[in-house]
Amino acid sequence: MRDGGAGIGIISNPASGHNRDHFPALRRELERCPGALHRVTGSPGDVPAVLEEFAGAGVELLVINGGDGTAAAVLGQLLERSPFARLPLVTLLPAGTANMNAGDVGVRGSLRRAVSRFRRWAEDPSRPAERLQRRLLRVSIDDEPAAHYGMFLGAGAVVHGTEYAHREIHARGLRDDFSLFLGTLRTAWGVVRGEEAFTRPTRLGLTLDGRAAGEADALILAVSTLERLAFGMRPFWGRGPGPLRLTLIEQHAARFLPTFLSIIAGRPSRRARADAGYHSHNAQQLELALAGDLNLDGELLTVRRCALIEASAALVFLRP
Repeated sequence: MRDGGAGIGIISNPASGHNRDHFPALRRELERCPGALHRVTGSPGDVPAVLEEFAGAGVELLVINGGDGTAAAVLGQLLERSPFARLPLVTLLPAGTANMNAGDVGVRGSLRRAVSRFRRWAEDPSRPAERLQRRLLRVSIDDEPAAHYGMFLGAGAVVHGTEYAHREIHARGLRDDFSLFLGTLRTAWGVVRGEEAFTRPTRLGLTLDGRAAGEADALILAVSTLERLAFGMRPFWGRGPGPLRLTLIEQHAARFLPTFLSIIAGRPSRRARADAGYHSHNAQQLELALAGDLNLDGELLTVRRCALIEASAALVFLRP
């Protein structure tokens, strides 16, 4: 980074969850960052022109003031057709409803505190800042020409729980890790009680790095490149190389509740075995054969036949 905060480009989505509450004040704070370009977007269609402008201006740090969906849209454009000769560093601000991605690699704290912390760093880049490397999921659906990007993908109860959260939790103004915790708890309780709204499985075939890994009625499918999911969850225990982490829990998996709780705590119990319906793998590439919905960073994708999931090029996230 050049001295005095030069080389910073900020993209804001004022419609993102927390931005809706205080955007004028946040905008003023962001525009105090020395030498920064700040552009407000109204739709994903605005992003390519902004990235072109930033590349031409020599931006070295791309700041995304939005939620998980905004970050996915911006970073997808950056990776698919980058106008930059060299990929910029990326900083995520927690401006959305869930902010799972920012929770792992973004600026910590509430949005107001995160913006203030970032502004102080922009005024004095000698302040400490972590650099974290992550990849994105590049998801190709059926024969669609355009790929989708994100950092977390789910199916089965993940989709059902997200629908419940939008309807019953986010609609009441609850956001961030607490809302995700409530949604996860309610989903697990619905599974234990056998409620159809949460227990409808997704039938899928799984191929890992070109090798067929079988078929299953998936109660829960989670795929991510993040180290930490919402409220500190680390539900992956697969071994071996590969930036894509996958956990699949089959319908009617043995002793679901205690085993599920051990998994999301990052300490899978001895019951978390394939012969009991619990699977976790690392891979470079995944192929899912299914007809149903996937949740990619909050966006529902409908699949008719198959979804190919690959790891993107690595990005470096700067967290002051």
